[in-house]
Amino acid sequence: MMTNDEKEIRRLLERYAMAVAVSGDGIWEYPAIDPEQAFHRNIPVHYSERFPELLGYDDGEFPQVASSWWDAIHPEDLSASSKAIADHFITGKPIFAEYRVLNRQGEIRWWQVFGDSMPDADNKGKIRAIGVVRDITALKLAEETARNQLELITRQQKAIRALSTPIIQLWDNIITLPLVGTINSERASEIMDRLLAEVVRLRARYAIMDMTGVDSVDTTTAEQLYRIIRAVGLLGGQVRLSGLNPAIAQTMTNLGVDISPFISHRNLQDALQACLRDSDRFVTH
Repeated sequence: MMTNDEKEIRRLLERYAMAVAVSGDGIWEYPAIDPEQAFHRNIPVHYSERFPELLGYDDGEFPQVASSWWDAIHPEDLSASSKAIADHFITGKPIFAEYRVLNRQGEIRWWQVFGDSMPDADNKGKIRAIGVVRDITALKLAEETARNQLELITRQQKAIRALSTPIIQLWDNIITLPLVGTINSERASEIMDRLLAEVVRLRARYAIMDMTGVDSVDTTTAEQLYRIIRAVGLLGGQVRLSGLNPAIAQTMTNLGVDISPFISHRNLQDALQACLRDSDRFVTH
């Protein structure tokens, strides 16, 4: 007949076995070993039934020795696994690592490894180590998908910004920037960054900002245009505006913005012709 203590131990073992089964994790346990034996391939290791299943093996096909585990680790990740164990013995912190393993079919799986060690009560100077391995392949694939999506979105945003601020070289020292739609503070900042970069890269003397596709401006837009004109001027270039409709011209006049730096032309063709004439005079003189 079982004692109460034996019954309690049995209940605890049953709960432990149930928890292990439900978790889907593999359990590993090193028996009493010397710390320096942790890297030996031939030392015995107890693996739970789930451990080899995570690699596609039946229990009897996976010898209960350290080499079975080491041989499953992806060759490029062996150093990461070894470092996790070495760090444990150096710092005393629990074992934690994430690395790739190769299953029975040669497919790559991602494992997360936890573990810890303690002195063995029956063998002085020796330790026992126990821990779990968890398949996190699905999580890693989800993270990779998220990274790829983020990179795609970033590239698309960059392409959209480039399309929204297309800069075209019309002549050796003349570039144009056709503007369409609303120009808010964020877009104005992008326009300035791209325009200044292209003025320097192409050594442009004139930058024509064609406003034909802009329906209206407000004080913020006018002030942004003013800053862009001043910044290009500091680089030795000059901004010309073209295609301003009467409503925009009247609005800019009524807003009280300093319009003295603004040089405006009726359309892009007139602006280009004026830049070519001024460029010839500049070369001549």
